[in-house]
Amino acid sequence: MRRAIHSLAVAGFLLAGWASRDAFAQEATDNDARHNTEEPKEAEKPVPVLTPTPAPAVVEPAGPAGATPKPKFGDLTTSGYFRGGFGGSNQKGRMTCFSLPNPQGLVSKYRLGNECEVWGEYHLTSVVYVGDDGSVARLHFMPVAYIPNTFIGYTPTGVTSSDNGSPATGATVAFPNLYADITGISWLPGATAWVGTRYYKREFIYISDFFYWNPSGVGGGIEDFALGKVWPSAPAALRDLTISYGLFAVDGQPVGSPQLPLQFGLGFRNDLQVRGLKPWQSGELQLGFQYIANWSATAGTDAAGNPITDSMGNPITPTHGGWGVTGQFVQKLLGGDLKLAAQYGKGGGTGFGTLARFYYPDFSLNHDPAEWRFRAIGVMTIQPTEWLGAQLAGVFQHDNLGGSVPKSDWYSAGGRVSLGFTQHAKLLGEAGGDYADRNNGSVPQWLAKFTGAVAITTERGFYARPELRLFYTWARWNETARMGSVDSYKLYTNTNLLTGSIFGLQAETWW
Repeated sequence: MRRAIHSLAVAGFLLAGWASRDAFAQEATDNDARHNTEEPKEAEKPVPVLTPTPAPAVVEPAGPAGATPKPKFGDLTTSGYFRGGFGGSNQKGRMTCFSLPNPQGLVSKYRLGNECEVWGEYHLTSVVYVGDDGSVARLHFMPVAYIPNTFIGYTPTGVTSSDNGSPATGATVAFPNLYADITGISWLPGATAWVGTRYYKREFIYISDFFYWNPSGVGGGIEDFALGKVWPSAPAALRDLTISYGLFAVDGQPVGSPQLPLQFGLGFRNDLQVRGLKPWQSGELQLGFQYIANWSATAGTDAAGNPITDSMGNPITPTHGGWGVTGQFVQKLLGGDLKLAAQYGKGGGTGFGTLARFYYPDFSLNHDPAEWRFRAIGVMTIQPTEWLGAQLAGVFQHDNLGGSVPKSDWYSAGGRVSLGFTQHAKLLGEAGGDYADRNNGSVPQWLAKFTGAVAITTERGFYARPELRLFYTWARWNETARMGSVDSYKLYTNTNLLTGSIFGLQAETWW
């Protein structure tokens, strides 16, 4: 199985390289509520642009050619994301979902026909100030609702707690976007100043819902300072270059019951990104650097020098900083793009942001400064024709936690194909596999998952939404993965089965 997954990954990268050559000239499982309630989606930034379907002509209001309407106080716009559904398993009872926790807590799963929750985001953006000089201030607010459907009842009202005997759904509400920003400031050409909590410049693999570069969190900064606006005669390679700096708060590991961070723990994650460096028009280089500065009180002791302990009297682990770098190249091709990324980090910087490794709040200070991580990612999304779309992805990750803790390796490869055989119907197929080797003498874990689906949809494209799907998923794994809990409902943990299947209905949309 290891050779099969490795071969699939290599084949994907070779295919990606061949296609780009021709285009050159141009922690936790699904039933972990903390994981699901904090996992971000693409409500903040646009869906990747593929070959568009021609839209009907729209008559614009009278005005200067190319002019866009000027924002007005009180203007309100929305964006968001939703997925949800239900299903059953071949073991009878409700569906479970298959995933393989890799050695350092990340959960990897290929998501088509394999998501056991209802998830909704509704991002509201309101104009709160419009200046005569062109400056505009906005408030962003996004509530997120999460309802698991693997082990809690399907109540018709979606209640969040038991009331007069009615069962609770386990629903939770979070607010990952709640911030203010100002644009149009003359001495910040093209840039946006912001403060609050937000999804920030996230990069992810859609088919596996894996956010590999994600500096989201509580913070503030200056985003997308445009070099071309202050240097109009810049070389073509630099004309679209933007610089962004963000400062985010991070914390130490929570302790006690309930688990709460101690007040002495604090760090500052400095995030610097340069994007828009174009060696040629269809290619872009993106660079990121983060440095986590530890601003905690004397590590492990209070102001008087006494050891700090948790509620059980155990010494608190000293806090540390860390750093990480990311380089990514994006090449447009076949109606989509190819992204190749490499990342290296030490200490808390091995998260390459926050939610790529940790969940809100960010506990990046609780990692040994000697540990390091290397990761390589390739993801290609294409739409060569109106009716054919696909995404292929591969990940390799090596972790070294230092000391006597074993090293670990994680391989992941998969793909999804979309065939829009008519205006409002698609055939979908997805295959993916994960392999995790802890290098501690135990047999490596592996999981392979395959899904077929038919969908009623709005358009033919790979990213066209909404999609209303009828799916069937089959998975296979080895004994080591089964003992490590390969499915969210744990239907197979206490059996001898090494295969399983689920089926159901699901809707997904964004706007």
